[in-house]
Amino acid sequence: MSPQPLTKAQFACVQTVLEQNTGIRLGQHKRVMVENRLANRLKLTNCESFDQYLSIITSGNNEDEFHWFIDKLTTHETSFFREAYQFEHLKHLLTDMPCSSVKAWSAACSTGEEAYSIAMTLDDICGSANWSLVGSDVSAAAILKARKCRYELSLADKIPSEYRQKYCLKGVGEHEGYFTMSKVIRRFCQFKQYNLMNSDAHSQYNVIFLRNILIYFDSHKQGTIIDNVLSQLLPNGLLFLGHSENVLRGRSEVVQIENCIYRRTGK
Repeated sequence: MSPQPLTKAQFACVQTVLEQNTGIRLGQHKRVMVENRLANRLKLTNCESFDQYLSIITSGNNEDEFHWFIDKLTTHETSFFREAYQFEHLKHLLTDMPCSSVKAWSAACSTGEEAYSIAMTLDDICGSANWSLVGSDVSAAAILKARKCRYELSLADKIPSEYRQKYCLKGVGEHEGYFTMSKVIRRFCQFKQYNLMNSDAHSQYNVIFLRNILIYFDSHKQGTIIDNVLSQLLPNGLLFLGHSENVLRGRSEVVQIENCIYRRTGK
């Protein structure tokens, strides 16, 4: 038997839990989406109602289910070399940057496609001994997928052919239909769960991708995230935003050098 529809009070509970743990505030128009995504989970957790399921989420006693909840209600739309022009600009800009030890951060890496796209670009221009990359996401489930680095073969179509030949390994046997990245790439990449609203990270990066995530936050939270991210961008470092995220107007810390690409000022 199907559960009763998600009530306004139950949806408010979902909104609160998600916002407290990620900073993302779901709009009222997301109510049907939330109901659809949670309905099947009720069956799998032997819950007869949304109230019963939400009591599990808010109890703090089921970490695995909580991670599933966060993962399914946060957006993971991504692909290899999404907004490909930015990677072409990155290649060009790297030629003017000392490649002794470039550190890059994919700050909302989802399941890893963006992070590995950056990694292939860095290795191509800088060489394997001269770069490192950190990918982070609020979803623990997404980070596990990024670390696993196992993707459907059809997703490789977005990767430039010369990179597919150089860095991608086609699965065989039980891995047929999938591909992974070569060790040349993976050994310089690390992934961690991280909430962009936190201000406790003090790493320093030459390149930061913060794309297609700010649109899910209100203006105040956008400012907090930008502050946290810019504090970790080295002088002359590069910041890449999504094509619709014009949120840096009036920020003296950066100067725009291309569409949605910024350089950190200062010394």
